[in-house]
Amino acid sequence: MSGAINGEQRATITPTLGRYRGEIDGALREAIRESAHTTPRTPASSSALAKMYAQIEYHLGWRSEDLSPAESNPGKLLRPTLVLLTAELAGGREAVTRALPAAVAIELIHNFSLIHDDIEDRDEARRGRPTLWKAWGQAQAINTGDALFALARSRLLELMKRGVTPENVVRLVGLVDGACLELCEGQHLDMSFEGRREVTEAMYLDMIGRKTAALMRCAAELGARVGAPEDGALGDRLAAYGQALGLGFQLRDDVLGIWSATQLGKSEAGDIRRKKMTLPVIHALERASAKDRASLNAIYAERGPATDDQVARALAILDRAGSRKRAYTALKEQLDAATSALADALALARVRHSGAEDVASELATLIAFIQADAENQ
Repeated sequence: MSGAINGEQRATITPTLGRYRGEIDGALREAIRESAHTTPRTPASSSALAKMYAQIEYHLGWRSEDLSPAESNPGKLLRPTLVLLTAELAGGREAVTRALPAAVAIELIHNFSLIHDDIEDRDEARRGRPTLWKAWGQAQAINTGDALFALARSRLLELMKRGVTPENVVRLVGLVDGACLELCEGQHLDMSFEGRREVTEAMYLDMIGRKTAALMRCAAELGARVGAPEDGALGDRLAAYGQALGLGFQLRDDVLGIWSATQLGKSEAGDIRRKKMTLPVIHALERASAKDRASLNAIYAERGPATDDQVARALAILDRAGSRKRAYTALKEQLDAATSALADALALARVRHSGAEDVASELATLIAFIQADAENQ
């Protein structure tokens, strides 16, 4: 079985991610530019502060390492796209414009978390370029990440200028703050798991539900609450969709990180080589034979990356334990949950406007993108 996504499958998701790409990119640039030019400053600090905003633009792919203008890979913009898709599903095309500040806020929060994760994980490269901390030091990278977080919250207040009521904005800010706290909790759990081999599947699923899925749940719910603030059931179902989708994406990465790492731009079996505690490894440590558990524990207990021989032995242990199948079963459970929640949301949205089917098909495409791996089981 191969976990690869073929060209046809990738082409299927590209139009979905490109549906609002121009609007998101323009709004992101406007948010950074507006803050850079309206923050009070003195002539003595102007050039130094300009560098902070230039570093933000570097991280977002708009500048090169010497801070000259450039166009690099900005990422998929999945989370802000999710905000706008669910806004359109809930409230029609006019809700997209209304929800745009929320989409920008979610993307800025995602990037704040990436900057801090890179520091905590000691990752020196992201999207083929030096990470922010590697280029300008940990202290400046932490500060830049914090600036993105503050800027994200200020974007949420812009919703009032788009016709969102103050009461609803307060509720949406609460949703975002709660998701950010969950994200930090998930990162804490993830780091606390390092070097531990008593981590259970339940513990791991709870961790990724916070670290990865919480922000995607928030993105899907934000759009719904902007598009149809009076329809609590619709918001709840789209929140459930986002949670399951986020878990599905992470479980897909767990599989690809071991069996098809090149699809993620990583070395073959890279997660085993780095001795990451992902679901397949945790399953093997729980369910393999006593001999295999002892062998896998010994491999993971040694300091440094796994050798080629250790990688091969670990892969054989995972195979005998059925850990690959278990990972796909867990993935399918989340995809089924996302599909069910989306069907419920569509039933509610149909009565609101005639374009609901089209938008729901785009949201279903995100599920199908992940499912392409599961179908190869």
